[in-house]
Amino acid sequence: MRHLQKYPLGELLEATFIQRDNRFRAEVELNGQRVKVHVPNSGRMKELLVPGVSVWIQPAAGENRKTAYTLLLVKQGERFVCLNAHLANDIAGMWLEQNILPGFTGVQMVEREKTYGKSRFDFRLQRNGRVCYAEVKSVNLLEGDTARFPDAPTERGSKHLQELTACKQNGFDAAVIFLVMGNEARVFDVNRETDPAFEQNLKLAVQAGVEVYVYTCGIDLQGVEYTGRIPLRGEEVWKSMH
Repeated sequence: MRHLQKYPLGELLEATFIQRDNRFRAEVELNGQRVKVHVPNSGRMKELLVPGVSVWIQPAAGENRKTAYTLLLVKQGERFVCLNAHLANDIAGMWLEQNILPGFTGVQMVEREKTYGKSRFDFRLQRNGRVCYAEVKSVNLLEGDTARFPDAPTERGSKHLQELTACKQNGFDAAVIFLVMGNEARVFDVNRETDPAFEQNLKLAVQAGVEVYVYTCGIDLQGVEYTGRIPLRGEEVWKSMH
């Protein structure tokens, strides 16, 4: 694999996490002042957002903004974990365009936010002469050496899997990409205790031929780099169940 530049994270300010007000807003201490920050992630993240933990935030601009900063990174042990779920799309898009991801090295074209029928997918790709629709999911829950998704029930996630399954059944290639945002996982598994419906929909998708890829990345204050692919626990067993 050729050497590639990191995905840049831009300006970062170190702060101390105080509390989460709701799903999308939290309070941190920055330079001795308590400030409100946007949390761009609907997950619970209870094991990450612990009072007193070091976090990194970014200044944010916009007429409709209610907060002046966005929460981006948290320090978990010696690791940085990215909490901005929206960045997963941009990071995956960069890697797809650079043709470095196993399973996507034959990509000739990357189109974002493309509609098929009544569904809008993160990507429509031209891969080895075929159309492939793909969805990206940001993963930051780590249990031991296992990355797990989701960390909160997600009807939207199940809907995406159902839509990808329909694409595959209609003759297109379809894939779901789980991007593990900074932890040192060796395997990926579904958080079935939290969302059994998501597990069932993923099983049905795999059985229909939807491709599943789990990629890991390394994160520091300069940016995000691709580090490898890890397996989905049970994937081969699911494929054999019809």
